[in-house]
Amino acid sequence: MKNYFLGFLAQPKAITHISYVSSIKVAILIVTHNKLNYICSLLEDICKLKLYQTKIDIYVVDNASDDGTQAYLEKFSFANVKVLQTGSNLGGSGGFSYGLQVVSQLEYDYIWLLDDDVRLDPLALSSLIKTLQNHDEVGLVGSQIRKLKEPHTIQEVGSFINDAKAHLKTNFANQSNISHEDILQGKPYVSVDVCAAASLLIRRQVVQQIGLFENYFLHFDDVEWCLRAKQAGWTVAVNPHSIIWHDSPDFKCRPWINYYDERNLCYCWQKHRPDLLLKRVIVSLPRLVYYAATGRYFLAEISIAGFQDFIHGIQGKMPGNLNYTELSLAEIINKQAKVLVQSTIYQDDSQSQALKKMELEQKLTPWYLPDKLTSRLWFWLVAWFGKPVDIALVTCAKPELYALNLAKQVYYFTGNGYVPVSMNFLVLIQSVLKIINQMWQIYWQIHQHKLSQMPKTISTSLNPLVSIIICTSDRPIFLEKALQSIALINYQNFEVIIIDASSTMETSEIVSQASTKYSFKLSFLKVKPKNISYSRNMGIKLATGSIVAFFDDDAVPPSEWIEQLLNIYSQRGEKCAAVGGAVRDLTRPGYPLQFHRGITNIFSETIAIRADDAANYNQANGFWFNGLMGTNSSFRKDILEKINGYDEFFDYYLDETDVCLRLIQAGYEVHYADVSVDHYPQPSHNRIDQKHLTCWYSLAKNTTYFAVKHGFKKVFFPILVARLTSLLIYRCLLRIIRLKFTHSLPNSILMNYIQQAFDGIRVGWQSGLNNHKANV
Repeated sequence: MKNYFLGFLAQPKAITHISYVSSIKVAILIVTHNKLNYICSLLEDICKLKLYQTKIDIYVVDNASDDGTQAYLEKFSFANVKVLQTGSNLGGSGGFSYGLQVVSQLEYDYIWLLDDDVRLDPLALSSLIKTLQNHDEVGLVGSQIRKLKEPHTIQEVGSFINDAKAHLKTNFANQSNISHEDILQGKPYVSVDVCAAASLLIRRQVVQQIGLFENYFLHFDDVEWCLRAKQAGWTVAVNPHSIIWHDSPDFKCRPWINYYDERNLCYCWQKHRPDLLLKRVIVSLPRLVYYAATGRYFLAEISIAGFQDFIHGIQGKMPGNLNYTELSLAEIINKQAKVLVQSTIYQDDSQSQALKKMELEQKLTPWYLPDKLTSRLWFWLVAWFGKPVDIALVTCAKPELYALNLAKQVYYFTGNGYVPVSMNFLVLIQSVLKIINQMWQIYWQIHQHKLSQMPKTISTSLNPLVSIIICTSDRPIFLEKALQSIALINYQNFEVIIIDASSTMETSEIVSQASTKYSFKLSFLKVKPKNISYSRNMGIKLATGSIVAFFDDDAVPPSEWIEQLLNIYSQRGEKCAAVGGAVRDLTRPGYPLQFHRGITNIFSETIAIRADDAANYNQANGFWFNGLMGTNSSFRKDILEKINGYDEFFDYYLDETDVCLRLIQAGYEVHYADVSVDHYPQPSHNRIDQKHLTCWYSLAKNTTYFAVKHGFKKVFFPILVARLTSLLIYRCLLRIIRLKFTHSLPNSILMNYIQQAFDGIRVGWQSGLNNHKANV
């Protein structure tokens, strides 16, 4: 493979010296992960395209491959082959979103999405361009996809929604030698519901209109995208004159893919066809029962995991590992044995060659079923009393069922290894009953929680207006520094809103000067109460952007701040309601982290700093949940308005924590961006310095109210009281007593602080109980 690739690279003229006549510009977007050999072949095909006055640039989105993909391509630095490194495996959906985020901002007419495992006909691109050039109503156009290992057999010519199966029906699937005219039937193109992103040409303005892929990781992301485009009024089409050959899934036995199929299809139906969501559960039951009855409970369990993770709101890459073990041939056949091998088990030569080698080494004896039907029936009946075969190797996708009763040990081949299964009758019955019970629970949970009726979120915009809101009070000098940092932000489509609770006019003067000094739009509102939640709600009302971002007047965001936040919205999809990042304390040696991927529980106990790869907590009924620090946080404005914004009882402290929890409880997600805001905490009406707080009333009041508000009905009352008491002692009483030794405060002030805390506990407790009574 290496020599072949170097030979390809030795012909740079094929890539770098194409002559162009017209102004049609196409960005070719390829997502890959450890598929260097596929990329080599695909780039060779792109060199052979008949472009017809079209300029192309190739973008290879590399999902952190470790097979040398990026190094090889960057080493030869083609003028129109660029590598976009994502830094981690984002899957197909994340990779395409990453690439679309880049190329949709550039001056291209069309964007061509390609899988890395396809081969191209020389007219593949020009035929697609012709459709978009001649038919303004078409927003996306796909190719006729054929099977790579059966070149004349069609895999699909687009797909349609199949209501009966709550799935898709591929168009012209498995038909051979069909002419273009028979496919078109006198029409200029084939209008479909869905085109696969294996080859999909889209207008750049459509991308800007409908946004990026959902965070499905892989499978059905292109389905949802096409349905979103149709919803926006565009026609989704196929031009059968454009032909590609795909390393078809028919030849790939990958059990883990069932997880993404079921989970992502549920998300797709939830958004576009809620009537099909419960139906999908119902029609899946017979198939999963069949898997369990034939010893493939592990395969059914994968689909079950997909349904369950949908219910829990999990998107992106599958969390954890699947619950089955794959063995090698050497581990299975370690002594002389009679082995029955299903004739259609292998789609590649490596496994069959390894098996043949074992036969020559006399490690196994092949066993073949007789040709006569009567002999087969005889063996099948006798096998109930004594197995004629030691080992049966069958394919996981379409097993030959007769083999299951003939062997002492049965192994399903998954494409990567062999999964041992038990064919004991009682075990099979138990597996079937377990599947039925699990599917019933899934059906009931979806029905009970009305997941098909959950509110739909807005599509991700590629270049949204961002409203940056700064709440300030009597710190004009630091506000001026904050405004200076905003002027250095790379992202240009933003406005700034200042909400001022100051007791003097100095802040308004600073804002007035800044409005003439800086080019960005600047709004100002004077408010009376020194209540951070009230100020933020007023800022949200004034905001005209679809995203509202917050940071404090004593903080400085980096120039890439907004871009990094928006990138996570794009990657995480429409359920992402909030994104924030880390916060560093510039007033302490070494600039330690104040906050990094923090989580909080329903009592408000917080783990503020966690590792980069720490788990997300976005479960609506969870005990722990993702949280943000207010000085580096952002939210979708419309979703904030749906949950009624900030709870103004939180005048200071736990305000954004309460918002994050309510967003997650409403079915949305809170995520983190790898971007840090520099914070240099300054004195205010709530603190003299970082350790000497003066807001003990608010701390105690809000801690108590938060715990009662969110924990009252979720934990036993004695546990609530015990946990809350322990938290208040640590958060308030011990910190107040510490001031006696760190700041030499007189006893009178300490007693005053303790009295404030007790007053806060009383008010918070009563307000929390009243909140529950009002909701009841």
